[in-house]
Amino acid sequence: MSAAVAVLAYKQMPADVLRPMMQLIDWLLWCVLLFCLAWMILSAGKLWYHFRGDLAANEATHGVVMSLLGAIMASSASAIALAFLPA
Repeated sequence: MSAAVAVLAYKQMPADVLRPMMQLIDWLLWCVLLFCLAWMILSAGKLWYHFRGDLAANEATHGVVMSLLGAIMASSASAIALAFLPA
């Protein structure tokens, strides 16, 4: 019995369409990561300020965690997009 080979019937995107799309994804990733870095710096400053004072109202840890999660999600989304788009 021969092994069945599945062939996907789709046309590849032309390079003049794919190249700007990849550049847009790269620019978007850089913007999101810069935003997450700025948020991380602000949240770390708030966290440092709260550690110097009283720790009664400390919401700065939420900002640190959310900026890390945002950076992880943006990096994962771009990796998934690059996996689906042919090079």
